[in-house]
Amino acid sequence: MAALKRIDCPRDNDFSLWLDLLEVKASEQLLQALGDFLLDYLHVSRLKVYVMGLSGGIDSSFLAALLHHRRIPYLGFCLPIATNTPEETERGLRVAQAYGTAPKGASISHIHDFTDLYGQMSGTFASIYPKSNPVAEGNLKARTRMLFLYHVAQIHGGCVLSTDQLDELLTGFWTLHGDVGDVSPLQLIPKSVEYDLARMLCLRLDDPAPLQAAIEAVPTDGLGISSSDLDQLEVESYDQVEELFREYFGLRLKEQGAALTPQESVRRGLLEQMGPIRRFLLSGYKRAGAVLVDPRSATP
Repeated sequence: MAALKRIDCPRDNDFSLWLDLLEVKASEQLLQALGDFLLDYLHVSRLKVYVMGLSGGIDSSFLAALLHHRRIPYLGFCLPIATNTPEETERGLRVAQAYGTAPKGASISHIHDFTDLYGQMSGTFASIYPKSNPVAEGNLKARTRMLFLYHVAQIHGGCVLSTDQLDELLTGFWTLHGDVGDVSPLQLIPKSVEYDLARMLCLRLDDPAPLQAAIEAVPTDGLGISSSDLDQLEVESYDQVEELFREYFGLRLKEQGAALTPQESVRRGLLEQMGPIRRFLLSGYKRAGAVLVDPRSATP
């Protein structure tokens, strides 16, 4: 079985590569390879442990269960803030308790309510700049959690694990410096495929119930912006998200070599007004990473 290779984020106009990634399928080989990669990365990087937040959603629950199954050390924390529902918090705590794989000598409490801390930070910011909105407050919640995760990672000689997947990458559905860690094993895997991998993993677990609960849960960012992720994306399912991107990237790929027909041009325009594609077009700066400037061009 071939090992998984590291890859840079595709360019927004690399439509062929995006289409290839959207065709990835769930398999026992992929599930095994993900675990192999996570184990090997710790060894090669000389790190001791992964650190991650456990929201009770499918992404973090699947990774926690996979790390547990492969006996890879990690520290998982459920960090509710204000808008997290009791059901989300309970699922995250169940995952932490069932699939905890802390390194030797590490004694931790799995749940910490950051509502007061977030309130203090939000209040301080409001006293300096009294203007905000739900998305800005959601970003502040995500970044508050990430401060803690990186603090723990430094103390224990580890790194922070990202839990986002391909659908979120394409739609810019994450907070810069809030959801982005050091290693992103799911970032290029379609969400629908992740669900299939999680179901496969359930068959290997002694206690699949916490992961199964996350599979069945309504996906939400827990930031109080909407009742579900799909509401924000303006779709009914992640399968629909992926199908829209297949169609859109197929048209854009054709356009690179030949002119679109009038009907295809109209369809492209309609797709660009839909939630997922509109978000893709507006979020390229997130996927591009930090902007670097070459000083050599100013040299006489």
